[in-house]
Amino acid sequence: MSIHSTNPFADPVNEPARQLRGRLGSRVTVWTAGELESSNPDGEAAGLTVSSLMTVPGDPWRVAGLINVDSDLAELIPTTGRLAITLLNGPDEEISETFAGALPSLGGPFRRGRWLDSQWGPRLAGHTWAGVRVEDTRPLGWLLEVTGTLDHLEIADDAAPLHHIRGRYRTL
Repeated sequence: MSIHSTNPFADPVNEPARQLRGRLGSRVTVWTAGELESSNPDGEAAGLTVSSLMTVPGDPWRVAGLINVDSDLAELIPTTGRLAITLLNGPDEEISETFAGALPSLGGPFRRGRWLDSQWGPRLAGHTWAGVRVEDTRPLGWLLEVTGTLDHLEIADDAAPLHHIRGRYRTL
């Protein structure tokens, strides 16, 4: 059932800033916090697909990203103070959609892919990933800006990096 007789997204002039953002394109990542280990009864993990991020050079290097303020990840970050950022590749579209909340996954989102615990949070095996110590969070527009130091990096081959542009996935 719909309360509108027309498509509210049909008119691109309706939200020019959204149209600009879609044309910028970005690398698709999953940010996670917590732990998966079933041996820890208090273990809890959360994750979210994030494309709004940047790395900032300095000593130490930092990362800044924007996440949904109402997400499970936003609730967990203050508890853990750390997060893991995994860069996705071409075959990972379903993982991206699952962590974005657009595709269901029986047993939870961590059932898609092979996730391993790290001291920063779960990370996908065989992928480039970063361990981040969270320094600050603050509201920014309708989102939460998360800033942290890049404490650990593992670089993989990334033969087909996954990007999102104009509402579609693309590999480079």
